[in-house]
Amino acid sequence: MSFISYAQNFEDVMLWRAFKEVQGGFYIDIGAQDPIVDSVSKAFYEKGWRGVHVEALPEYVKALKKDRPDEQVLHYAVCDEKIDKIDFYQISNTGISTGDPDIAAVHKQNGFKVRKIQVPCIQLSTVFDIAGNKEIHWLKIDVEGMERNVLSSWGEHVARPQVVVVESTVPLTQIDTSSEWKHLLTERDYQEVYFDGLNRFFLHKKARKLKPVFKTPPNVFDDFSLSGTANSSFSLFLNQKIVDLESQIDELKKY
Repeated sequence: MSFISYAQNFEDVMLWRAFKEVQGGFYIDIGAQDPIVDSVSKAFYEKGWRGVHVEALPEYVKALKKDRPDEQVLHYAVCDEKIDKIDFYQISNTGISTGDPDIAAVHKQNGFKVRKIQVPCIQLSTVFDIAGNKEIHWLKIDVEGMERNVLSSWGEHVARPQVVVVESTVPLTQIDTSSEWKHLLTERDYQEVYFDGLNRFFLHKKARKLKPVFKTPPNVFDDFSLSGTANSSFSLFLNQKIVDLESQIDELKKY
């Protein structure tokens, strides 16, 4: 069976290209959001992988626990300080909820309904502790402007995921933010190997043999199909074609 992609920007395709030979691999998804829509981990879950999800919004935590009953789902925002809770700005039914008040203010000015809630905090080092001694094949960070906070909370922990994927633009823009936090990866022996226009992929030196995998973007040789659930123009096109075909079938049934 071909690989079914659920992610918004084919992040899962690129990661699967790197790890398709691994049986029962392990991941950590920071800012996991929905268990299906735009999920980077869903395809891996279907292939037998398991991991840890960290998610700030209660509705996504509930959905993740329902869809992934045999995985760890942590209801937290990842913070760089040891504090109990953080103000979090909930924008329901979107992927742009954030712990950054300035970003939330911009979203509010742009017409989004923003609701401030409080969410418990955890540090990335603690998430690594929860993962235990497992080999972490990939770590994904999608936290809408809080990338530096997450990476700063890595601290002195010895964990080194083979690949780290970080959303690298100001939310809803193409403005690059990597200069704010990239050094927190390079000083841990990571090298940037791929940029997809939204995310930057970093490879640890222990996994340098994987570098050629990231030479080209997703293509026909990756043998993947679309789930149709992602919030992308590709899935919108696919779903519209389905609607058009169903309409044609209904018309034919009239004859």
